[in-house]
Amino acid sequence: MDELRQTDDEALLVAVAAVQERINRESASLVALVAEVVTRGLAGAKGFRDTADLLRTVQNVALSTARARVDAARKLSPLFLITGDQVDPELPVLAEAFEDGAVTAEHVRVIIRVLASLPPHLGEHRPVLEADLVAHARTLDPDAVDTLGRRAVALLDPDGPRPREPKPTRNRLALRPRGSGFEARGWLDTESAAVLRSALSPLTAPVPPDGAGQPRDERSTAERNGDGLVELARRLLAVGDLGVENGQPVALTVTVPLETLTSGAGAGLLGFGAGGSSAAIAAEDALRLACDARVVPIVLASTGEPLFVGREQRLATRAQRRALAQRDGGCAFPGCESPPQWCVAHHVTRWAAGGPTALDNLVLLCPHHHRMIHIGDWVVEIDGGFPVFHPPPWVPGGPRRNPLHRPDLLAPRTPRHSAPVLLDAVLASS
Repeated sequence: MDELRQTDDEALLVAVAAVQERINRESASLVALVAEVVTRGLAGAKGFRDTADLLRTVQNVALSTARARVDAARKLSPLFLITGDQVDPELPVLAEAFEDGAVTAEHVRVIIRVLASLPPHLGEHRPVLEADLVAHARTLDPDAVDTLGRRAVALLDPDGPRPREPKPTRNRLALRPRGSGFEARGWLDTESAAVLRSALSPLTAPVPPDGAGQPRDERSTAERNGDGLVELARRLLAVGDLGVENGQPVALTVTVPLETLTSGAGAGLLGFGAGGSSAAIAAEDALRLACDARVVPIVLASTGEPLFVGREQRLATRAQRRALAQRDGGCAFPGCESPPQWCVAHHVTRWAAGGPTALDNLVLLCPHHHRMIHIGDWVVEIDGGFPVFHPPPWVPGGPRRNPLHRPDLLAPRTPRHSAPVLLDAVLASS
């Protein structure tokens, strides 16, 4: 500190600029690391929603920051094909300037956003626009570059977006297999959209609500709609008001060989209602779904005949669910704000391994974190009557709990009283 105070003004400013250049170079190094994480598919292997979700946990940054880093990695890093061949970065000029430390991560974010706004029919202008923006970014701050970029796009596309193709006139929804899931596409008339949006409204609100004084829900509107639609279907299945199909109540079924249930190895089969459609799923997903009260498990012997069909023997009772909702308040995974009605009662020690359906062996988990726990990198235990989560070695910080649902447990407690100190102070002042 004394040495800094003795530095003259010009030397101090030179030092500030030098630190920023080092930050720029380290940011470029981080982009290369993130690109390798994306290439290896580590997010899915570790049970995270995507690479941004993984980075948020590993680096303890906001989801918006993590998403920007993933976007930069995909645009600025070379791609490696299955054949081993290397494909140049999508934005080579920006990649070179970033690697040289000449532009900041904020510049990268702005330029990527501007180029993404360029309509497809003007794609031939993209390389020139990229080079121009990078040249200006070497001397102008990100806000100025953003303004220049938006003006450039407006000059190139003065008529704005082209008219869209006429919409269909009948409701339709198609689910097509794509990658590790399904892509949903469709169209609804105005009345049908109003009905669906009304039903989804309470399930798609940001969690926590805006203005709650907590970190905002970083999911996009489309992501919240997708999560809400699945949750709406889950609740309908749980209530059982969907009637019958082919003489059987409508239900989601998971078929698991006994060997898979006991060893955790192999695969299961996920059935889509009573219509006969099904899809193979990995063993860890089958075991995870077997915990879900909304899913009917079918356990098969080695010869293939059903040994067990049902769910009563392993499910938490209504009284236990109420007790779990009071104890955990919602998903107990650290940082998750999903309410209890979105959660399943997970057995800390697996039911198939002899774990009892008791409060000291149950924990509420949302579907996403339930899947993550079943992957096995994270370990949960009940300590002192509350769930404690032990992260893998690559997540810093050690064991942790989720205090978001239980603000009454945040204040320290006095040795003589069970009420929080904060409550004692309020009572004393009243």
